[in-house]
Amino acid sequence: MMSVRTQLKSAAASDMGRRRTNNEDRYLHDAEHGIYAVVDGVGGHAAGEHAAETAVEVLRERLTRQTGTPEERLREAIALANNEILRLGQANPDWAGMACVLTVAVVEDDIVTVGHVGDSRLYLARPGEIRKVTQDHSPVGEREDRGEINEMAAMRHPRRNEIYRDLGSRERSPDEPGFIDIERFPLPVDGALLLCSDGLSDLVTSQEILTTLERSAQDPEAAVLALIDAANLAGGKDNITVLVVASPGFRPKIAGAPVASASPLVGKSLIRASIFPVLGLLFGAAAGAGGMYWFFQGSPEGQKTLTVVSAIGPVLLQAHSGDTVLIPAGRYRERLEMKAGVTIRALEAGTVTLTSPDGGPVIVARGIVNGTVEGVWIQGSLESPVNPAVLVDSGSPALTQVRITGAGTGIEIRGDAAPSIRDSRITNNLGPGIDVGATSRPVISGNLIAANGAGTPGSLRPGVEVRDQGQPVLKDNGIIDNAAEAIWIHSRTYHAPSYEENFFGGLSPKKAIRLLELPQSAPAEKKTRSGRQG
Repeated sequence: MMSVRTQLKSAAASDMGRRRTNNEDRYLHDAEHGIYAVVDGVGGHAAGEHAAETAVEVLRERLTRQTGTPEERLREAIALANNEILRLGQANPDWAGMACVLTVAVVEDDIVTVGHVGDSRLYLARPGEIRKVTQDHSPVGEREDRGEINEMAAMRHPRRNEIYRDLGSRERSPDEPGFIDIERFPLPVDGALLLCSDGLSDLVTSQEILTTLERSAQDPEAAVLALIDAANLAGGKDNITVLVVASPGFRPKIAGAPVASASPLVGKSLIRASIFPVLGLLFGAAAGAGGMYWFFQGSPEGQKTLTVVSAIGPVLLQAHSGDTVLIPAGRYRERLEMKAGVTIRALEAGTVTLTSPDGGPVIVARGIVNGTVEGVWIQGSLESPVNPAVLVDSGSPALTQVRITGAGTGIEIRGDAAPSIRDSRITNNLGPGIDVGATSRPVISGNLIAANGAGTPGSLRPGVEVRDQGQPVLKDNGIIDNAAEAIWIHSRTYHAPSYEENFFGGLSPKKAIRLLELPQSAPAEKKTRSGRQG
């Protein structure tokens, strides 16, 4: 019998999600034999859960019988599972058409052998980095793997859930070309494997997965539960299954203090990171900050980069137009008042969580020009929502790669405001994802605005709500799965091109956009281009 690494720590769990009434996912977690699998049933009413259960049973029986190489066993097990699912579907009319996709890893002698069919995934994580090992057998997945579209575009794509390989559609043989992908690689001493169904990978980015794994580096059970929570907070639109296998050396990347390089703005030579705490203490004390909250790169006379050490607020007080405030990974319970021309940026996107100190807004922008927030996650909860998560009152700030969940309203825009909201994820909020006030003129592009508005039974709200005389421009957003329509417009100034260039989950703009007051300038039937699908 081949040896199996005994020092690995592992855990697995599966969750129904927030939108499904049954769980068609299954997993196989056999640490004793080094066998780990995630199986996602396909077919809904055609009994996808039975397909997944059948696959797990066949995998367990064949893979624990350790005859042949890991690759031979994987090919045989997956083909046997395929053919048994097909047989059962043909024998039982209620199960006709059932199928599944899967990812299986066998760990022997510190070597990982992976068998894969479909769009479940296996990632390999190491401190500070993560790599998707498997290739999605889907049109969108192929485009992402070729680099034609990025991860966020793939997650929002209308054809994201289409697959062209599965177990159960027709009879297969173990060595049939174009059926089973096999990958083989050594498991690093500082590595971790993550196997998941698309209920996780469609809603949680690879960077967010890595951050969560590192936060619970030697506690796979905590990491699994945190990732399931993250997928549910992002909308939980599908079943979610996560399996983590961690080597003893897997640890968070230890991020040293940034080193300031020479800058033509300030004309200073390289400053070693080791003196930054001293500079922060001296400069913070001189400014009356009351402690070592930050250190800076540059000089007081030029543009500076201020890095938070303890709290964000005191750093913002010291920042001036042109400065950048960097926030290291962590959870911060503060209200941030944006400042004109100041960029507030997560040191690493997706690793900074902001919560409200009192249930009010987490980020406030009042009449500022050119201020920016980038890469943070504003998080409330169903039990304790923030309301709103972001308040923009006049001015033209920018929000980029911001994630907002668990708020009453995600972003509330008031007054003569023209903010830019780009490449962000506004999901699972109790009220509308974005509330555009009268006379506001935001530019909202490239965002996922999903699963909002279900907070109060009988009072469902849309993804975007536009008040009378509001004039937003919405383009290239995915506005889907919200409790009411995608967009409500309380306005007599409806201009179709400002709304129609978005993806509405297969709905036409006419069905996705609700006009609470019809425009006076055109008959209702001319408001949209017939048959357009976003």
